[in-house]
This record gives sequence, structure tokens and C-alpha cells, in this order.
Amino acid sequence: MGEGAATVTLELYLIRHGESEWNRSSRYTGQQDIPLSETGREQARRLAHRLVGVKFAAIYASPLRRARETAHILGSITQTRVTLEPGLAEIHHGQWEGLTPLQVAEKFGSDYARWRTQPHTVVMPQGESLADVMQRAEQSLRRILAEHPRGKIAVCSHDAVIRVLLLKTLGLSLEHFWKWSFENAALNILQCSGEGDRRTWRLLRLNDTTHLDGIYSDCALQAL
Repeated sequence: MGEGAATVTLELYLIRHGESEWNRSSRYTGQQDIPLSETGREQARRLAHRLVGVKFAAIYASPLRRARETAHILGSITQTRVTLEPGLAEIHHGQWEGLTPLQVAEKFGSDYARWRTQPHTVVMPQGESLADVMQRAEQSLRRILAEHPRGKIAVCSHDAVIRVLLLKTLGLSLEHFWKWSFENAALNILQCSGEGDRRTWRLLRLNDTTHLDGIYSDCALQAL
């Protein structure tokens, strides 16, 4: 924590959506509007019940259905209004969307190999780069913090978006994209001290899934 940043002003709860139908079939989803599976809905309910005592100032969500459903389950149980934020949508996988990793490796071999080893160098065919995602996600976070500079804020989003937001707030480059793994309905908490350009961030929880109590998804098989 930086000097002079002892006063905590905000806690940011970064939440990955529950399991989707395409998570189950290991398909690149990107910006396809795929709903939660029944397992994903139960994961979201368990997350929400864990957070029932948290007084959120606001909940923000990607407009994609799997994140939106997760957010509305949380909002219903915590009695908090949900606001949709387009910049929180998942990375646009372009021509990869709907394909399995094996199919992508067969059709886009060199790009796929670089994505697994140097993700910051890849622009998805007819899609986005990590830099694109970082830019729009950071802009969304700035808008959220301008609207709610204090209190507890929940953001229901996606794997790639949560990765880049954590990298940005912790001062790490996009080269570290694969350093962490995020389960469905996982909870990540960042604590913010200071305001404006003097904000400093501290990571309190990373990929916390203790609330799921045995209904985990096999994220190692999912496509990102």
C-alpha cells in the first residue's frame, strides 16, 4: 500500500459469472449471449447467500446473459439494483466463438499457440486483443468509481475482463494474463485506498470459491 494511503475508501468485488451452457461443452463463448446452466444458477445463488450481509452501494454487470443472470441473482438476494455496463463484456473471440480449443488449434494454429504463450500479442480474428479489452474495461471501471467512489461495489463479469482489471489495478502488464485462474462464480476482492489518481489497490481475495461447497465446474476444460 502506498504512503499516505491508509484510509480505505472502497472495496471492489470482482465476480466471475456462474457456469454457462458453453462452459460445459468447452466452447469459446466470447460475446455470444449464452445463458447459465442449472449448475451455474446454483453457483450464483450460493455466492449470493454468502454475500447476503454485504451492503453493496451498487452492482454492475456485463450485459451478456450469463453475467447478467449472475448479477440479478446477487442483486435479488442482497436487495441491490443492477446496472449493465457494456465495457464489462467478455473478450470478443471473433471467428473462434462456438469452437472448441481443439477446433481452434486445427484452424488457427499459430494464433492459438501464441494465445497460450504470449496472449498480449494476439488479436482475435475478427475480434479483440487484450489491449482492446483493457481499454474498455478500464474506462468502465473509471465510470463506476466516478459514480461510486466509496463503499462496496460488485462487478459481475467474465474471465478475461477480471484478469485484465486485476492486472491493471495491481500495476502488472498483460504478459501476466495467464498467471491466475478463475473458477465460475469465484469471488475476488480488491481494497482501494485514496481517491482519483492517488488510488492504491490491495488484493484481499483471489479466486475464492469456498461458498460453492462441492458444485465446482472443471475450468481446466473450459475455453478461454
